Amino acid sequence: MNGDATTLLGSVDVETALQAVRWIRVALRTLSPALNSEAFEEVWQWLSEDHHDALQALVQGEPITLTLQQGPTTIQWTARPAQFLKLTTRQGVYSPACTKEYGSTAQQHE
Repeated sequence: MNGDATTLLGSVDVETALQAVRWIRVALRTLSPALNSEAFEEVWQWLSEDHHDALQALVQGEPITLTLQQGPTTIQWTARPAQFLKLTTRQGVYSPACTKEYGSTAQQHE
C-alpha cells in the first residue's frame, strides 16, 4: 500500500444541520484526549468557536469538512446537506410494507 488508503469508520444520517454539528462535536470530545497537542488545539478551537461557522454553512446549503492530522493518520468529518426528500431510514425501521415487495423484485432482476 502507498499509505493513501481511505477507510470509512462510520456515518450517520441526521435531519438538521444542528444535529450534524452536534454529532461531530460529540465525536471530537470523545477523541480529543488521545490527540497530540497540535490536533488537540485544533479540536478545541473548532469546539469553542469554529463550529458556529460550520453550522451556518450547513444551514445555507454548503458542505463542511473538518480534517485533523494525528501523526501519519488523517481524520476527517464531512457533513453535507441532502437536497432530496427522505423516503426511508437507513435501517428500514419506518419503511412502508411495499418496500419489501419492491426490494425483492428489484433484487431478482439484478
